[in-house]
Amino acid sequence: MACDVIIYDLMTNNYEEIDYVIKTLKTSNLTKEKRLILLSSVMTWVNTPPKFEEEKPEGEEEGEGEEGEGEGEEEEEEEEEEPEAENAEGDGEDDEDKPKKKKVLFYKESDNHLRVPHEKFQHLKTLETVAMSAVTTQPMLKVHVLCTGIRYGNGERIFYDHFQKAWIQSPVQLPILGKGDNLIPTIHIIDLARLVCRIVNDKPDHPYIFAIDKTKKPT
Repeated sequence: MACDVIIYDLMTNNYEEIDYVIKTLKTSNLTKEKRLILLSSVMTWVNTPPKFEEEKPEGEEEGEGEEGEGEGEEEEEEEEEEPEAENAEGDGEDDEDKPKKKKVLFYKESDNHLRVPHEKFQHLKTLETVAMSAVTTQPMLKVHVLCTGIRYGNGERIFYDHFQKAWIQSPVQLPILGKGDNLIPTIHIIDLARLVCRIVNDKPDHPYIFAIDKTKKPT
């Protein structure tokens, strides 16, 4: 293989071809460094259970700073509302025995081993895992898996139907899935291309990268 950088889109390229390339790179006698970049999808995280904040011992909670105390007070205020409604129906049991609501945390790139994909995207996770594990036996190979958000822009038509309905106002009220408070990771296709170029030029050490928009006002 004469190319030093190999890029595959797991969403569009053939599974058997990518699997063959990964295994060939893993077993070949490489004389110079090669870099494999795989464009994957956030769908490999869809069925991952929520990540909760670990409970701290009572001694540590008392010694927390002002920020920690403020967060604790807010949680207590939220939890005080629920027992009142239950006490009206129940017989007034102690509220202290009720479990406290745990804070849900964001996943980090280093948590990639915890991801649980949608069943239709299991093959993507398989290729990701095979590629990232190949570096353990092939020191001349560098692998980068880009967990891309929903891609849009420049011909990407994933949001076409939604934008069309909003433009022609049919229906007047757009459908909302669930409570409508779930933020879906996205990325413009040009930003994704720029990220790939940056990886090729800067040669970072990160094997797993979240490739998503980071707008301060997501819609």
